[in-house]
Amino acid sequence: MNSPSSSSFPPSSCIDSPVSGCGCLRSVSWGAILAGVSAALALQVLFMMLGAGLGFAIYSPITNDNPVADLGTGAVIIQGVSAVLSLWFGGWIAGRFTRASCRTGWLHGFSVWCVATVAGVLFVSFGAGWALGDLSKLVGGGLSMAGQPAAALVGGASDPAKDALKQSGDTLTSFGDEALGRRPADSNSGTTVRAKREISTAVVRLFNPVVPSDREADRAALIQVLVQHADLNQAEATQVVADWTSAYERLKADLATAKQAAETKARELAEKAATALAVMSFCAFFGFALGAVAASCGGNHGAACARRCEIRSGSRVA
Repeated sequence: MNSPSSSSFPPSSCIDSPVSGCGCLRSVSWGAILAGVSAALALQVLFMMLGAGLGFAIYSPITNDNPVADLGTGAVIIQGVSAVLSLWFGGWIAGRFTRASCRTGWLHGFSVWCVATVAGVLFVSFGAGWALGDLSKLVGGGLSMAGQPAAALVGGASDPAKDALKQSGDTLTSFGDEALGRRPADSNSGTTVRAKREISTAVVRLFNPVVPSDREADRAALIQVLVQHADLNQAEATQVVADWTSAYERLKADLATAKQAAETKARELAEKAATALAVMSFCAFFGFALGAVAASCGGNHGAACARRCEIRSGSRVA
C-alpha cells in the first residue's frame, strides 16, 4: 500500500528532493523573464503616453504660478507609479510562466526588475534609440512650448553686476565729456580731439588703472591735464577731480554690493541644486528599491497563481 506522501505528489515534485529531484531551485526560465521584461517595458511606454496626455490636458500656463515645475512634478509622480505597476505586472507574468512545482517566482520577478533596469539605463544612455526618437521629439517639443511662458517672464530680468559694470564705463566717459564741455565753443577741432584723448587717458589712469601706480601722482596729473585742456584753473580742476572721486567711490560701493548679491544668489542656487540632487538621488534609490520589491511580489503572486491553476487542473483530471 502506498503512503500518502508517495501518492499525493508526482515524482517531479521538489518537495521530496528540493535540489536533486528536479533542479527547480537551480533552473532559470529565461523565456518567462523575457516575457515579463517585454510586458513591463510595453506597459511603461503605455503609461508614459497616458501620463503625458493627462499632463498636457490639465496644463495651464496662465493660471498656474509655476507651470513648468508643476508639470515636472506630475511627470515624476506618474513615472514612478507607472514604473511600479509595470514592474509588478512584468514580475507577475514571469512568475506565472514558471513551472508550478518551483518556488522561485519571486526570483524570476526580481530578475525581471534587473533586466528592465539595465535595459532602461542603456536606453537612456544611448538616447532611447531610433524607436523612441519620434516620442522624444514629441515630448521634448511639448515641454519646450510649455516652458516658453515662464522663460518670457524670466527673460526680462537683468544682471545687477553687468549693469553696474556698464554704469562704471558710462561714468568714466561722462567725466571726459564734462571736462570737454568746459572748453570754449570756438576751440579748434584738432586741439579738441587731443584734449579728449589726454583727459580720457588721465581719467582711466586714476580711476581704473590697468597697472597699480601712485594714486596721488595720477590725481595731480589729471588736475594738470584739466588745467591745460579744459580751460580750468588749479582750484576748479582740484574741485572737479574731488567731485569725480566721490562719484566713483559711490559707484565702487554699488559694484561691491552687486558683486556680493551675485555671490549670495549663486551660493543659494548652488545649495538648492545640491539639495535637489540629493533629494532626487534618494527618491531614485527608493523608487528603484520599490520597483524591485514590486517585481518580486508580482513574481511570487504569479507563481502562486500558477500553482493554484495546476492544482485545479489536477483535481479536475482526478
